[in-house]
Amino acid sequence: MNAITGENMSVADEEAFFKIIIVGDGAVGKTSICNHITTKEFFSDYRLTVGCDFFIKKFYVNNVSVTLQMFDVGGQDHFARMRSAFAGGAKGIFLAFDITRRDSLFNLVDWLESVKDELDPRAPKVLVATKSDLNKEAEIWKDDIDGFKEKLKVDAYFDTSSYTGDGVKEAFEAMALLLISKYDEVEYTRSAQKMKFLEGFYPGFKA
Repeated sequence: MNAITGENMSVADEEAFFKIIIVGDGAVGKTSICNHITTKEFFSDYRLTVGCDFFIKKFYVNNVSVTLQMFDVGGQDHFARMRSAFAGGAKGIFLAFDITRRDSLFNLVDWLESVKDELDPRAPKVLVATKSDLNKEAEIWKDDIDGFKEKLKVDAYFDTSSYTGDGVKEAFEAMALLLISKYDEVEYTRSAQKMKFLEGFYPGFKA
């Protein structure tokens, strides 16, 4: 399946809109990934996500204009009660772990369990290893990752670095492709139409 991507593409045959979430332990780099894909900026200071942040990014894949609304769910324990609420209606999920923190991979089992009831059953799962530029400090090995790919039944896996940008764009493009392959055209075009209507009716609104 070949993706057609690029910010300068002016015409798409269809439009799609999807809400997705990105989960994982605090400070693994979830917000940094979202910042990089939307602004191409990297912030070296750690900024606590209070509950949830959200980001918007448009991709062009297979002649479809895909808008992703990304909910970055806070990783700290005191936000645990809020996770299922933020996950409601999500059509896809990123599972993020830090290669320099072994526990951040193993904790993804609990993360997925905490939100799975709110996810669409068809939601693609993309596993992302963050901070690949710190490979010399890695505490997680290929065998560990391969085991979790199978355990979590993920659809795709990417090594990423928000510092260098490696793998970030590819991970999000893969998610966009998975979404339009797993959902019916009538569903995602209806969602896009609803978003446009609400944006026009309520200036500044983002569905």
